[in-house]
Amino acid sequence: MARRYELRAEKADGTFQVADRFTGQPVHYEGVPQTGLDHDDAEELADLLNYLDERRRAKGLPEWGPLKR
Repeated sequence: MARRYELRAEKADGTFQVADRFTGQPVHYEGVPQTGLDHDDAEELADLLNYLDERRRAKGLPEWGPLKR
């Protein structure tokens, strides 16, 4: 299964963003774009979002639907 979320280096300032590989856009969490992050934070967020996305897809839930146990 393709990992949906990935890290992308931003310009030359050494920060990263978490981007949606399917749309090419930065991820927005609670309306805030996930840009300007340090590497470790961006990596942890991408791993978490990929984990949740894999669970959602395995359960056959719609993309916009809530993830439930």
